[in-house]
Amino acid sequence: MAEITIPGPAWIPGFLTALAATRSVDRAIEAAPVSRKAIYDQRRRNQRFDDAWKAALHTGDLFVPVDALPNSSDGKWQHQFLELLAQTSNIAASARTANVPLSTVYRMRRNDREFAAKWEHALYEGYTSLEMELLGHLRSPEADRKMDVANALRLLTAHRETVAREKARRGKRDRKEVLASLEAKLEKMRERRLQAEKREARKAAAQQASSHGQ
Repeated sequence: MAEITIPGPAWIPGFLTALAATRSVDRAIEAAPVSRKAIYDQRRRNQRFDDAWKAALHTGDLFVPVDALPNSSDGKWQHQFLELLAQTSNIAASARTANVPLSTVYRMRRNDREFAAKWEHALYEGYTSLEMELLGHLRSPEADRKMDVANALRLLTAHRETVAREKARRGKRDRKEVLASLEAKLEKMRERRLQAEKREARKAAAQQASSHGQ
């Protein structure tokens, strides 16, 4: 077995270390700390994390078999990369998890029309999922669930033109009109984020004033 660094959120090493030590998912969640939804979402989309989870839980080992890792040279990474891209809209993270250099995925997109078409389809799916998740979070955030709103907005902004092109093609609509609609929705989400930050700031100030008054 060979030790590896699991790509993904910063809580992964702490979670896996606790899981190997306690053989308890609940205790590992508390130790990380991380939400239950986040770990199962990560397990579903990150094969290397899933392999490390199994090793930690069943053997108390923090190692993953080398043959369990995706091989960037055997052509099997494309499916995993596209699947991850459809889940996250994050090209760099999808490439890392699929264990393939970023330069390789971009080169293949340039040279392979079929792969390029699948790439746009995956980005469209990922964009739609992330957009819905972010809207839900901004409308009614859950106290026990963290979301990197700034990064989500960055990803949506970065891919809006690609998604507008795909959405226009699917709906036989004008690309510029679709793009304008996406940008308007992004602006509303930025406004919601700003309002939420102001509410949190007022709440923190009120709590601080209350503590000083006691």
